[in-house]
Amino acid sequence: MTVMGHVRNGVVVFDQPLQVPDGTVARVDLLTPDQSTPAPPQPRQGGQWKGRVVIAPDFDLLPDDIQDAFGMNDS
Repeated sequence: MTVMGHVRNGVVVFDQPLQVPDGTVARVDLLTPDQSTPAPPQPRQGGQWKGRVVIAPDFDLLPDDIQDAFGMNDS
């Protein structure tokens, strides 16, 4: 779980109320000012895999034994 907070008078104060039992082990990682605000996610762009993926010509053909198992052969 990641919980954000700020230091006030030498004490970490969490931004949201936190209910944890006494004795819970916690770790505090101090962030530099540029880390404290996450970068907004970049919108996805299509076409990144264009020319890299090849679909075999027989991709949608099932082997005879699989067709038999599903009752798809005319025999």
